Amino acid sequence: MKKALLALVAAALVMIVTGCTAMNFVSDAGTFPADSSTYQVLGRVELQRTSAGSSGYKDLFDVAKKQYPDADDIVNVKVNIQTTRFWFILPFKFNTYELSGIVIKYK
Repeated sequence: MKKALLALVAAALVMIVTGCTAMNFVSDAGTFPADSSTYQVLGRVELQRTSAGSSGYKDLFDVAKKQYPDADDIVNVKVNIQTTRFWFILPFKFNTYELSGIVIKYK
């Protein structure tokens, strides 16, 4: 009886700490300005965050301004959400937002 109870408790603990993770594609504004002679590509910028509270673009642009002080815009912005779920005790869901884009400066 004690072995069965111990096995049941061990199985319950494994289910508590086990979850599943999925990456969901959200957005791809994959366009550059048409006339490439009007801008200069400065580089790529990425940002990970665990909350969708404020504008993701604004936060991404703030990171871009720190890395590239001459930045005017971010193009080819991509957004992905990584979702981790724990279902067995409480239906708990944790999202990580991944934003990326190409930083440009207009001439």
